[in-house]
Amino acid sequence: MHFTKNVREYIQLKHENVMVVKGDKLIITLIPTMSKRKKSVIVKILRNNEQYDNRRLTYTEYEKIFELIVKTNQKELELPKNQNYTVGVLDGGSNSITLKKDSVEKKLYTHGISKEYHEKFYKVAEIILKAAKMEIRDIN
Repeated sequence: MHFTKNVREYIQLKHENVMVVKGDKLIITLIPTMSKRKKSVIVKILRNNEQYDNRRLTYTEYEKIFELIVKTNQKELELPKNQNYTVGVLDGGSNSITLKKDSVEKKLYTHGISKEYHEKFYKVAEIILKAAKMEIRDIN
């Protein structure tokens, strides 16, 4: 999405599942503003190339998401591996969460999404989806 190009700070959830007919793509971007409004964070939704109503959330909610992302390590999101098997998550698509603040960028990835194996990522995705008036099953 081009509107993030000149934005100094944002959190973005991307979901893509090419296995679904016509593909399934969802991008939700949270952009904090300097406004004094009660809900000062803009929520932009792009689903299958269609832009949806801008929604808003409070900066306190945004900070909660921000902190969860900062505390999450990519290593925690790797599925368990054993000599004889690797755990898999069926048909969950590719998911990423990007946190950008000034020149710092942090990106987390999962293939599929599981509450059991991707606990913090799952929680962040759940909160972001709720801000967009969606549910985790929309990407699960």
